[in-house]
Amino acid sequence: PRIIKLYLNLYNTKIADPGGQALAEGLASPDLKYLDLALHSTIIGDRTAIALGSSLRACDKLEKAVLPLYNTKITDVGGEPLARGLDRPELKDLTLYLQDTTVGDNFAIAFGASLRACHKLEKAQLGLYSTKITDLGGQALAQGLTCPGLHDLDLRLFDTIVGDNTGIALASSLRACDKLQKVTLMLPSTSIMDEGGEALAAGLDRPNMLDLDLRLRATGVADKTGIALGHSLSSCRKLAKLRLELEETQMGDATGFALGQALRYCPGIVEAAISLFNTKIADAGGQALAEGLASPELKYLELALRSTIIGDRTAIALGSSLRAC
Repeated sequence: PRIIKLYLNLYNTKIADPGGQALAEGLASPDLKYLDLALHSTIIGDRTAIALGSSLRACDKLEKAVLPLYNTKITDVGGEPLARGLDRPELKDLTLYLQDTTVGDNFAIAFGASLRACHKLEKAQLGLYSTKITDLGGQALAQGLTCPGLHDLDLRLFDTIVGDNTGIALASSLRACDKLQKVTLMLPSTSIMDEGGEALAAGLDRPNMLDLDLRLRATGVADKTGIALGHSLSSCRKLAKLRLELEETQMGDATGFALGQALRYCPGIVEAAISLFNTKIADAGGQALAEGLASPELKYLELALRSTIIGDRTAIALGSSLRAC
């Protein structure tokens, strides 16, 4: 009998490239449906990644792959063939963690092409932060996320130099994903400006969205992004959980007004965490935002507006809203 499910927890060991390569070469199984290969925090490198990509191409029935390969010596040389091996036609659930490696644009471009071949993909968790990916690779990767069945997307690209082209491409892909219910986009400390932020925010108007986590801290986004985000949230009538980390940006009162208005269209929100500290928001925008938080369904609230020039109007409105919760 051939292996159908395989779990290998080999992380935080002394496995290096010779052993990793040999291990990866043994994974070529035409009947394999579930692979969980944890090799993070080892000293494997490109030879292992190349062998793994080759073996994955033999796994035509693969439905779920969990590949934590972060904090290793994998570079673009191994990352590209690894990415090409992930174009599995039956793949429904993919977890790939390559943060704290030196994969870059060649990997991201190949990965985007592979994702376009995964027509049945429903869930993707992609940890690609603290890598060498730039806007060129980020754009190609984002273009690959046009998966009509995708309902859960977790994309972490912070501490890279992806920028506006990535944001624009990601928005276009999100519009093709009508079944999206849960979206996590962690893009802080990137080169995204208001052009890319506005486009990205406009792409979040998914009617089936239940859970949104958007993090754009310490980027160049401003009120155009905030206004577009408000418009999109107004379309997310089923939203139950919302996290917005927009601190240390150029957002101001227009963002506060847009978000406050949008929250009125989301009466089912149970958990909300909104961070706008160290921004340009003042009392007018703060008041509008606070007024939008008057929801009887709200059970958990985090609101961070420190180091801004909000004042009594915001505090009074917040007190009134809290009484309605």
